[in-house]
Amino acid sequence: MILLTGASGHIGKRMSQRFLRDGIDFIGIDYVVNPELPEYRFKKLDVRDTSIADLIEKNGVDSIIHLAFCTNPKMDAKTRDDIDLNGSKNILECAVKKGGKNIVFASSGRVYGDQKRKGGFKDVDGSYLNPGEDDYAQNKIKVENIFLKAAKEHELKVAILRFAIVCWQGGGAGMGDMFKSTSKTGRFFTLGDKNPPMQLVHADDVIDDCLNAIGKEGIFDIASEGTMPLVEIFLEAAKLGGKKPSPIKLPEKLTLGVVRLCWKLGVCPVPPLYLKMLGYDITRDLSNTISTLGKPKYTIQQILRDIVEG
Repeated sequence: MILLTGASGHIGKRMSQRFLRDGIDFIGIDYVVNPELPEYRFKKLDVRDTSIADLIEKNGVDSIIHLAFCTNPKMDAKTRDDIDLNGSKNILECAVKKGGKNIVFASSGRVYGDQKRKGGFKDVDGSYLNPGEDDYAQNKIKVENIFLKAAKEHELKVAILRFAIVCWQGGGAGMGDMFKSTSKTGRFFTLGDKNPPMQLVHADDVIDDCLNAIGKEGIFDIASEGTMPLVEIFLEAAKLGGKKPSPIKLPEKLTLGVVRLCWKLGVCPVPPLYLKMLGYDITRDLSNTISTLGKPKYTIQQILRDIVEG
């Protein structure tokens, strides 16, 4: 039996539907109701709720896929940390208390950050992490370490999955929706001369890897095979949509300065960090992931086609 946290989120909803379709024994939790799930497959619970231990015991849960995490950049730091960190600690404590054996934690490729800047550090595998001011990535790293430490202290098998940019049919929160928009208008933005190689991953491959990671141990990068420069991805999206590409080149320093000011004034929906990330190269070697969890089904080109045609 699997406990799925964040069952009402973008990935969680798709994972829940897949589990229902394939007859996988699970129960999902979220602080937001997932109306697509029958009552016996869902409980409205906050990840900080200690009654999760009773849910684990009552349902015979032995594996947890932990997706729940705060993604709103405007959430105050205290609340975000309480949910991300204390919520994850609670999930862990409930699992240990009630005999959970496997934890799969959905982390992010954002933990790698700007690989060209100093000030980062190495993880247990020797990979360089430099999250900088990215609070989301910082909390992902903290929770990774919480689970990895627990794996040594308890009879737990912990798999950390660091997702590339997750997309699905018809789009994807953030970049996926930007690619969809370009397919409709041809327009897209570039930040100065930045054109880093990118890796995407389809939600279906994310679901496969989460399932395949149950009972495994270690850190795995989850992405499609191969890379494509960011500008080429936008060009391909425009081509697939039958639109003439219309790139808009933004001056890097000026744009970041304006966005930073607008963010402080509360009139910009995204922080400057999100623009800066358009210049990061966080692509990873997937050989360890493929040998342990299997080969991804979707290439970048197939993901783009699913975004545009979905």
